[in-house]
Amino acid sequence: MIDVTKIPHDRIGLGSKVVVLDSTKDEEISYHLVTSEDANVAEGRISTSSPIGKSLLGKQAGDTVKLVTPGGTRDLEILSLKTIHDLTQEDKPAAQQES
Repeated sequence: MIDVTKIPHDRIGLGSKVVVLDSTKDEEISYHLVTSEDANVAEGRISTSSPIGKSLLGKQAGDTVKLVTPGGTRDLEILSLKTIHDLTQEDKPAAQQES
């Protein structure tokens, strides 16, 4: 069981959806950070324990991350972030959000 209260509200953590700019490839990439059991790279779901996941954890929009891979180093700029808390709020009906 995951204690959602321990996941940050303003930084990348489990459940976050992140858009990064890979300056090496000049390409925007979307990632959804999930547990290793739910990871599916082809669908953009990466594990928090993967090299990319580990490098993004705890970062905020605007931060730049150096990702070291076997193929070389990549610079990823975090363009946008929605935490699990933001996504949960989006899923609630409007009447529940007002309370």
